[in-house]
Amino acid sequence: MAGHLRFLFGRSTQDQVRHQEVRALVINKMSETFEAVANHEAAWIEPNIQETLGVICEDLHISKRGTNQDELSPVFFEPLGTHNVPQPHPTQDQGQKLVKEIFENWDKPTPRPPTSMGGRIRCRITQSGSNGEHFLPGETMGVYNFENCSGADKPISSGDIIPELVAEEFEGPLYGSRGSMLYFGYIARNQLNRPHTLLATLTKSDADERLSRYEAVVILTVMLSRLEGDECLNHNVIPVMVISVFPGFKLRILEAHYDYRGLVIRKSDFLSFVNGDAAIASMDILASFMCSRMIGNTMDPHIMTKPGAAVPPLPGDNPGREIRSRELISLRVGSFWRGACDLFKSPIPDIKNPRNTDS
Repeated sequence: MAGHLRFLFGRSTQDQVRHQEVRALVINKMSETFEAVANHEAAWIEPNIQETLGVICEDLHISKRGTNQDELSPVFFEPLGTHNVPQPHPTQDQGQKLVKEIFENWDKPTPRPPTSMGGRIRCRITQSGSNGEHFLPGETMGVYNFENCSGADKPISSGDIIPELVAEEFEGPLYGSRGSMLYFGYIARNQLNRPHTLLATLTKSDADERLSRYEAVVILTVMLSRLEGDECLNHNVIPVMVISVFPGFKLRILEAHYDYRGLVIRKSDFLSFVNGDAAIASMDILASFMCSRMIGNTMDPHIMTKPGAAVPPLPGDNPGREIRSRELISLRVGSFWRGACDLFKSPIPDIKNPRNTDS
């Protein structure tokens, strides 16, 4: 209902008709790309067939300060920067002690028995999200659906998926893989009127520079589900950030949107957590991106027709709200590092999909 009201008010009839035409075009083209990618048999998408599938891969170059080095357009995520990643709260002895302990013990074998990769990624991304500027667990329980800036963590369920992020019609292609899985995701609080989405995926295969079919399927699934749902009616673009985790203490960051070129995915180099020194640097970069400011014109009526369009800020930006939410970050940095430690300290077992009951 809230989505319908936001869509109806503030638009002329002509604007509404034009908006619906653009949305229909986006959904139609995106559906064609989804079919092509979902029917692609190979697990990895070779560069020479990306254009045939309707996928455009670009490099996401990250500076040591945890910011974008590229002059790309359009852009929908503005990283916080490692210089803005808060340190443990200066008056919180427990947080200071925890971070020190993690630094000292990162390279030592864990005394705890191995845990599931799903459990570690859940802990890791949950803790990271709860420190983020925007993607905080919120009032709606259920996997993949967390609302922004709640100020308090809530219990999480990992067994069910909600239609808002993955519609029922996409469950077959999404859950057909036994070697990869979408674990959960975060969305922005409704009041912010932002369609930006943060996801975490797990892959059992060794890290590969190529884009995986599963990464592309996950992104397209979430984009289509949100566009065809009721909560993003006034948006033509669903920006998606993916934290894609692989064996060998590696992960990469993907930023994706859909425009006149097709599915545009910007892919970073792999961040390494193989030892303590690498983990510290990589963690700050990861935190910078997970705490990104949500920017860009996701209502652009020319997204499918106007190459190189300038990207004005979304209506209704509220810097005050973002500054206040950023203050929450420093309260949980100790937990952030604990989640990172848990993610990479144990061997990776077989991935078991939460929806797959056959094995």
